Formats: sequence, structure tokens, C-alpha cells
Amino acid sequence: MPNRKFLIFSLIFLWLLLFLAGCNSFNGQEIRQEHAEAYPKQLKENTETVLAGRQELNLYDCMQIALENNLSVKSVEIQQRIAKLDKKVSFANFLPQVTLEYQKTWWDPQPQIRFGGTGIAMHDKDVREVTWNIQMSIFNPATWFMYSMHTRGYEIAELVSDFTRQAITLQITAQYFQCISLANILVVIESQVDAAEAMEKELSAYREEGLVANWQANQGRALVLARRTELSQIRKSLRQAKAELLANMGLDPLSNIELELQMPLKAPEGSLDELITDALLQHPNLAIADRQIEIEKEKVKLAISDFLPRLAGFASRVDTSDSHQVFTDYWLGGLNAAITVFNGFANLDRYEAAKERRKDAFIKREQATLTLMLQVIRASDQVQTAKEQVKLTAELNNVAAGHLAEVKQQYHQGLVQTSNMLRMIAEADEAQINYLQAQLQYQMSVAVLINVMGKTQISFEESVNETK
Repeated sequence: MPNRKFLIFSLIFLWLLLFLAGCNSFNGQEIRQEHAEAYPKQLKENTETVLAGRQELNLYDCMQIALENNLSVKSVEIQQRIAKLDKKVSFANFLPQVTLEYQKTWWDPQPQIRFGGTGIAMHDKDVREVTWNIQMSIFNPATWFMYSMHTRGYEIAELVSDFTRQAITLQITAQYFQCISLANILVVIESQVDAAEAMEKELSAYREEGLVANWQANQGRALVLARRTELSQIRKSLRQAKAELLANMGLDPLSNIELELQMPLKAPEGSLDELITDALLQHPNLAIADRQIEIEKEKVKLAISDFLPRLAGFASRVDTSDSHQVFTDYWLGGLNAAITVFNGFANLDRYEAAKERRKDAFIKREQATLTLMLQVIRASDQVQTAKEQVKLTAELNNVAAGHLAEVKQQYHQGLVQTSNMLRMIAEADEAQINYLQAQLQYQMSVAVLINVMGKTQISFEESVNETK
């Protein structure tokens, strides 16, 4: 009877635990409030720690910080660890499985059998039983194929991690050069504002002397307003570009950073055929496609294994406290074999489907190969075009600067009208900005070509700034 009371008490206690666990309410507003207050603070502290001691960030600094703090990179690293664990789980199928079972039984009333008009107990009133179960697969080809599939899956996870890192690095490169471009344009426009203000004062003085009309003097004021408006827009664009760069680096977008002007990228050398061959050997996408084909091959083998028998061995060690048993300790062992005789032709259909998926994997790899070849051709042409554009804009910038210097002399001599002078200033400013943008566009096209070839740098032993 005490054992029965203990059992009832245990059941009531477990029921209370489940009840209390179910009463745990979810306060979504409170959780959102806590996260909204904690996350920005945590992000700001992490940003200050990462940027501590860094005066200016160059391209490689931005890349390194992004690869350490970018959320997409952290997510793909988690997926890589999960794939490794899946591989280990699959390997466990080769090892024996051992389980321990403990059972305590109370009989109320104690079971009996009739014998000569009386009852004879079949078991003790309290029985304890401990059972060890050992089972191991002896012949199961599916186990090998599953392990091979998970091995290829882990390799794919590593390649996906590299591919994601390269993609993040390319994004950082684009955002870095966008910030540099806007910063350079900002410097040019600031000087243009100063020049426009000087021109406005000069035209105002000429108007007081009666040398120019009012509308000509107003042209100078309009030029100043246009340059200030453009300056304000560029400042906003630069702030947004830096915020996007910081966010992609996993840092607080409200922080401010100073970027070092740097043109470190060099275009890969070699003929177009050599570039394509190099890309086919290096790009992670094709390496992933290779392993996907191997996975589909293993799936075909797995489908074939459905037709084969599966043989497993098992053994059990039982220990009981029942004194009515002749043997209180004994072993139970044997073999277990299973084979599918008929399952509505499902195994045949799975086999045919596996073969079709294998064919599709080959086709997808060919598609990826053709796409990559076209990307290399396009990226190579863009590098050459950008290089030619740099040369052209440099020449036009020199011509515009020389022409402006000559027009300024003629203007002070009274040989050129104010409207022509202002037009030449605008043309020279535009030529200078086009030259700066062409230089940065060339760097960006080189980055794209390097990325298409699968050679984007994703490992940094130490920061460039730290080696200075």
C-alpha cells in the first residue's frame, strides 16, 4: 500500500509540473520592449570595441570586420556546424545501439492462478526488472549511402560558407568604393561652392559698378544655390552609404567611420580562355554542383538498397527480482532480417525518380558552367571598358581644366561673357567628377571579375592598418 501511495503522489507531482509549465505566459510586448532597448545598446558597445584604435579603415579592414561580424556569415557558419553534426549522426548508424530499461512493478492484487481450489501467486508483489538491449546493423547498404550523402553535404556546407563570404566581401567592396566616390565628389563640390561664392561676390561687385546686368549677377547667386543643394544631397547620400556599409559589417549604422582612399585591386592577367579555365577550376558554385551530383548518385544507390535485405543482430540481458522465476538472469539474442516483397511498386518509382534527379543534377552543372563562362566574358569586357573610360575621362578632365584656365583669363580681360564663364566652370567640374567616378568604377569592375573567378579574398591574417 505505501508503494501505491508513492505512485499516486508521483503522478500528481508530474501533473502539477506540466500544469505550471503550461501556465508560462508569453508577453510579446514586454519581450519586444526589452529587445528594442537592449539590442541597440549592445550593437553600439560592440561597434566601439571593434573600431577602437582604428583611425581610418581601408578596404581590407572593412572586409575583415565584415567577415567577423556580418550576420549572414555567422548564420552560414551555424549551418556548417549543423552539417558536421548531421554527418556525425549518420556515422552513428555504424555503431551498436545500447539501451538500458528499468521497470518497477507493483501488483494490486497480486496475480494468481487457480490450483486445487486455491490460488498460487505467479509473481512477487513487487518486481524490479533491468534490461540491457544491444542492437547492431550487420548488413544494411543504406547506412553507407546515407553517410556518404551527409559527407558530401558537409563539403557543400563548407563551400557555401566560402561562397557566402565571397559575396559579402564583394558587397563590402561595392559599398566601400561608393563611399569613397561620394567622399571625393563631396570634396570637389565643397571647392565648387567656394568658387561659386567667390564668383557671386565678383558679379555683385561688377553689378554695382554697372559692368553686368542684374540677371547676370543673379546667375552667380543661382550657381551658389545649386552647388549648396548638390552638396547637401551628396552629404546625405554619403551618410546613407556609410550606414549601409556599417550594417553590412555587422556594426551600428548610426556610428561614423573615416575611410582611407585606396585603389588596391589589380585585374587578373591572362587571355580570356585562361580566365575562363581558371574560373571553372576555382568558383565554389561548380564545386557545389560536383558534390550535388555525387549526392544524387548516392540517392540512386539508396533507392537500389530498398530491394536488398537488411540484417541486424540483437541481444538483451535481463535481470529480474521476481523470485517466482527459475532464472532471474538470462540472455536473449538473435538475428532480424527484413526485405520488401511488395509495396505497390513504390521502390521501383523511387528508383526511377532518383535516376531522373541525377540527370537533372548533371544538366544544372552544365547550366552553371555556361552561366559562369558568360559572366567571365562580361566581367572581362567591363574591366576593359572601365579602363578605357578612365583614360578617356582623364584626357577630358585635362582638356576641360586647361580650357577653363584660358577662359578665366579672357573673362578677366572682358572678352568672355559671364554666362559662358559659368558654363565652362560647370563643364570643368563635371569632367573632374567623371574622372573620379571612372577610377572607382574600374576598381569595382576588377572586384566583380575577381569574384566571378572565385578568387575574392576571404581570409586575412592581420589588418593592413596593424602592419603599418
